[in-house]
Amino acid sequence: MRFFMGLPQENLTTIFYKQPTLFSKNTAREYLAYCLGAALYMPATKPRIAQDLIIRKFPNLTSVVIDLEDAVGDLHVTAALNNLHETFEVLAAAIEQGAITHDELPLLFVRPRNPEQLGEVTSLLGSLQHYLTGYVFPKFSVHNADAYLGELAAQRTKGYLLYGMPILETSDILYKEKRHDALLTIREKLIKHYDAILNVRIGTTDFSGLYGIRRTQQTSLYDIVVIRDCLADILNVFGRSENPFVLSGSVWEYFDSPMSQNYEVGNMLTRKMTATTEGLIREIQLDRLNGLIGKTIIHPTHINIVNAMHVVTHEEYLDALDVIGNQAGTVGVQKSEYANKMNEMKPHYEWARKILIRAEVYGVFHPQSQFNDLL
Repeated sequence: MRFFMGLPQENLTTIFYKQPTLFSKNTAREYLAYCLGAALYMPATKPRIAQDLIIRKFPNLTSVVIDLEDAVGDLHVTAALNNLHETFEVLAAAIEQGAITHDELPLLFVRPRNPEQLGEVTSLLGSLQHYLTGYVFPKFSVHNADAYLGELAAQRTKGYLLYGMPILETSDILYKEKRHDALLTIREKLIKHYDAILNVRIGTTDFSGLYGIRRTQQTSLYDIVVIRDCLADILNVFGRSENPFVLSGSVWEYFDSPMSQNYEVGNMLTRKMTATTEGLIREIQLDRLNGLIGKTIIHPTHINIVNAMHVVTHEEYLDALDVIGNQAGTVGVQKSEYANKMNEMKPHYEWARKILIRAEVYGVFHPQSQFNDLL
């Protein structure tokens, strides 16, 4: 798997100063945590999940979450579990027959409803878990963390290379009087399973629902003060440089109707920037500014936008190389290659390290290239 697999090689050569590199679930965790990009949620009841992945219906898709939780009605849980099992059986057969290789598949995750269903899913899939990258843990809190993490550890002990991605979205995290203790306790629990945690995700739709509020196409989560306040504390606790966790951006729930559709999947030619697209781009910019990597999506037209927004600029790349290359102590600060800022070798080190990981995963634009060139 590689970002922008759907682009012809000549386009990659033209657009990228440094092209994205290949990755798979076996990639080192530090880099794999950056590789989810636009994580597309699919209801576990959706027909032909496996077939769509095998034919690469969405060629630039790099990560999929098959959802058994909010996307599945209570009356359809059994059907969803049956479809989940069938999906992985079809994928396994296709790999065995050579129709596709494991490394050509997107990173695959399953989101169960709760720790009890997680145990049911691991039993149901059994050895088919070799085709999974991991599990998403909804409503993750101090009350269920041990159950989620215990089941994950048990499966890893059996030889399955699986990662967990907890979602912070419960009232004890949003409510001010409980948040401090909840976040610190959860962080302590996750650090004990540090090598098994790929991302920490943030469920702002659930947060907003607790107050009966919802952002619009023209606004972002950062405009909702109660959400912004909570995001700041989550970033403070989980983003610090001691045992840092990669935090991912929240779902963007809007997409263009067929009447306003200006993009075609796989051939995204901009004719007019819609309010939906402008809102998504603005929120991704704020995500990145605050240190969030990747974004949950619910529509395939978001794939190219989210992934393109994570490509490193040529200027960022040179600045990061400058900082990382001057750690011997002979230089403390110097003018950047673009001659428009000062690079400080100690304060900017962690920033530079993350930029270089992003550069490996998403690539680096040529100086004359930009975001729109990938749409």
